[in-house]
Amino acid sequence: MKVKNKSLFFGLLLLILSPTAMAAPYFYSNYVKGYSNCSVKLLDDDSVEVSFLANLADNMSERRRKDDGEYISEHDNNKYDLHTEHARQWGKLIGEPNIEDITLKHQEALLSLYFYDSNNSPDTNIQLNDISDILLNKTPPINSNNSIRNIKFKNINLINYRVSFRVSPHVLKSIRIGATVGGTLTSNKQEYPLLSTIGVSFNPSGNGCGFFDPQSGIAPPALKVDPKFSLASAIWQLKPVDLDHLLDNTSEDKGLHALLVNPQANEFCISYHAMGTKDTRYMINASNSHGLSADNQQFRLIEKSGKNIINYHLELEGGGGTKLSFSLPENKKFIQLRDTGGGMEQMCWSPKIRLYRTATTDKGHYSDTLNFTITPQA
Repeated sequence: MKVKNKSLFFGLLLLILSPTAMAAPYFYSNYVKGYSNCSVKLLDDDSVEVSFLANLADNMSERRRKDDGEYISEHDNNKYDLHTEHARQWGKLIGEPNIEDITLKHQEALLSLYFYDSNNSPDTNIQLNDISDILLNKTPPINSNNSIRNIKFKNINLINYRVSFRVSPHVLKSIRIGATVGGTLTSNKQEYPLLSTIGVSFNPSGNGCGFFDPQSGIAPPALKVDPKFSLASAIWQLKPVDLDHLLDNTSEDKGLHALLVNPQANEFCISYHAMGTKDTRYMINASNSHGLSADNQQFRLIEKSGKNIINYHLELEGGGGTKLSFSLPENKKFIQLRDTGGGMEQMCWSPKIRLYRTATTDKGHYSDTLNFTITPQA
């Protein structure tokens, strides 16, 4: 019996498609009249909350519809002329002489975002998935990609765009944000993204609008952040000191080093928000409950009966990145905060206390309370 063997060959066709290229936007100088209600805030979790209102130019459409569905009538000749001037300018941008074929899509809005590092360079690492709660006129984006350029929204309002979003915690190393808005032109079944050359940025206080040119590559000013200093309360407990040793080895200008109980756990530490603190100097000073010695060179410890006094001097030895130690009460310390690009930062000093006898020094339990203040350099 003859058996015919049939060989079956399967061919595998691998089709590799290049990513869809995003059309380069056209920039138009008369898309917005201006911006208002600008706000940028660093929240406690290190996320950044942003919002603004873009007030659009008049007459970009022959009919305009507000969020509530109401149409604004624009039928007089002057307004038709203004719309025609928009169309002429759009035709020049996209190279289409027949302006009757050019329209601005009524139900589509665009938003482009720009972020910059502390060195004023564009931060190209931020993607749309780093941003949450992004809304334009209360609607979320309809993008299928992860780019922060030409973010697309379904929209029926050609009067203003109310934009808000939140950047996830620890994404930004510097809060320098710019934005611009736009729409989509259509002509001969082709679509052209159209963005405003007039963008928006935020003033250093975070509560005002500033100009931003999305084409220039120039970084907007950084948000100046309140460091929100925190200092945990601490009790510096001294080891017992022999009275005779204190009296024999000290004078008004010669002190005795007093040892702390558990000194490693009793550092003087300041914590603060690190982002946005570049080139900011603050002064540390201290006051106390029981006042100063007669020459104002030492603080005073007072025995609980209120009759006996031991003077003391405090030296804070720099550590944890600080360069210089300082002494209290005679010195004030200026510190340079470190901008590490986010999160909480800490600066610490180790306390050293020297005791000085007075005419009323005797045995007993002595105490004092120190209050530290931190103020910006004038």
